[in-house]
This record gives sequence, C-alpha cells and structure tokens, in this order.
Amino acid sequence: MKIYGVLCVVVAIIMLLAPMAAISFKKEPAEKEPKSQSVAEETVKTDNSETEKEDTISVFMTADNETEVMDMRDYIIGAVSAEVPASYNEEAIKAQALAAVTFAEYRKQNGSDEDIGGADISDDSSVHQGYMTKSEMQEKWGDAFDTYYKKVSDAVDEVLDKIITYDGEPIMAAYHAISSGKTESAENMWGEDIAYLRTVDSKWDKDSARYSSEVIYSADELKELLKDVPNADFSSDEADWIKIKSTSDAGTVLEAEVCGAEMTGMELRTLLTLRSPVFEAEYADGDFVFTARGYGHGVGMSQNGANSMAQDGYTYEEIIAHYYPGTVIENRK
Repeated sequence: MKIYGVLCVVVAIIMLLAPMAAISFKKEPAEKEPKSQSVAEETVKTDNSETEKEDTISVFMTADNETEVMDMRDYIIGAVSAEVPASYNEEAIKAQALAAVTFAEYRKQNGSDEDIGGADISDDSSVHQGYMTKSEMQEKWGDAFDTYYKKVSDAVDEVLDKIITYDGEPIMAAYHAISSGKTESAENMWGEDIAYLRTVDSKWDKDSARYSSEVIYSADELKELLKDVPNADFSSDEADWIKIKSTSDAGTVLEAEVCGAEMTGMELRTLLTLRSPVFEAEYADGDFVFTARGYGHGVGMSQNGANSMAQDGYTYEEIIAHYYPGTVIENRK
C-alpha cells in the first residue's frame, strides 16, 4: 500500500510538471520572434540606406580639378540654383529641376567622359550644367538665403523622383537662357536629328530685357580676332569682310563668309564672343556692329520662356511638353 501510495504521489507530480514544461517550450519561439522581426527591420533599413546612397552622381569640380561624389538631391539643388534665378516662378523652377535631373541621368547612363576625369558630369555650364555649393548660395542670396533655399529645395523635392523620357529613355534635356523667339533644332545646331529637340515657338522671349545684345568692333579689333581663320584675306573692302550666307527658321546663322573664308555661324559666334548664334552684322563708319538675339545655343527649353509660361499659369508639366515635344514624364525610381 505504501508503494502504491508513493507511486500515486510520483504520478501526480509528473502530471503537474508536464504542462509547465510544455508552456516553457512554447514561449521560447515567442521570445525569439521579436528578435527576428528586429533583424528584418534592420535589413530593410540597411537596404533603404544603400538605395539612398546609390542615388548619387560624380561631379567634376573645375575649380579644384577634382571629382566629387554627391547625393543626387544636393546636386540638383545646386544645379538649379546655378542655372536659374531663385526669384523665378515655382513652376519654372520645377521645370528646370526636372530638366536638370533628366540631364544628370542621361549623363550617367551614357558613360563618363575622360575629359572630366571619368566623372558623370561637369559643373561647368558651358560643358554640361552649372552647380553652386551651399556657401556660394549664401553669398549670392544673402539675407534671402533661407527663403530661396527652401523654395528651390521644395521644387526639387517635387520632381526628384521623375524623369523626362522619349521612347522609354531619358532625354538629353538641353536648355538655354533666352531664345530668339523660336528654339533651335539639334540638327541645325549640332548636326544630329533629335526628335524632341526641334524648333518650337517661344514668343515670350522677345519681351525679355536681355533679348537683344550688341557688340561693336573696329576694323583693327576684328582683324585681330579673325587673324587665325584659315585662308582669310583682309585685302578686300572692309565692308565685305563679313557676309551671312544662310540662316535657319529660328534665325541661327548656319553659314558665313569671313574675309573670303567659309565658316559656320557657331564658329563665328565663338570668335566674336556673341551671346547667341542668332545675329546680324552691319558695317558703318569703320566699325562692325553685331546684334545678337537671345542668349545661349537656343536648343531645348528656354529658361526665360519657361518662367514667362509659368507666370501665365502653365504648369511645369505643360512647360516640359511644350519645349520637349513628344516626351513623357515618368517615375525615375
């Protein structure tokens, strides 16, 4: 009986401990589960961080002769600040920001350039597009820095994840300050037929205070500028030194005769340091007067025209559609 009693006590103890053991085992995965979730969250955060880090661009800084890798957002803010006045209408600034983002992506996808140390893009506006550091913005804007920086940053944030495409590829989003009243085609300017870079109306530019500019050279000054032109003959009458042979629909000088030598309008424009390839030449009283219309190469979006359109109520999407016909705005990421 004693043995039986002892056995009953043992069985009772085992039955009491068995549920407790089961409960303890089931708790172990539950305790580990938050750790698993935490690791997953850390992985996601790491992945996002890596993705953000990948949204960079290498910029050749001409002043330092060095390449700097920077965050794309910071770069676009700096590029927009360098390219257009912060006083521009918000929609025009958005259009400029979208063009800058698109051009940056175009550069990244079409290979680096040995002339700029293998970087994606140069900060030289005469080569690619300009760029300003924050300190340069502060110096330029002074007391208006906070207001202007927020205005530009907000515009950039609205379009940073977008891109202008043609046939699914980022476009070469060319732009210039002021057109002649019509933008120029890439074919006339660079000899390449690009469907979305063709002549469109930009009548607003004619109202710009900087629309027309004039440069005057004496005969001796002009001769010095043109002295290295192959086969140039200065023995002829001075009045016959410069002849415009042909122009495009936008007014760009395509062909010119300089002291009997043939050259393109762009070549002559460069020699004469004119603001635009749309120009006229006159000779009077021993001086040569060159009158240029517009500012820049004239291809793509007119920045002044974009601002005027924005002031007239056009959105940045409508501005982009006007200056880059046939293109589509898509998500970049």
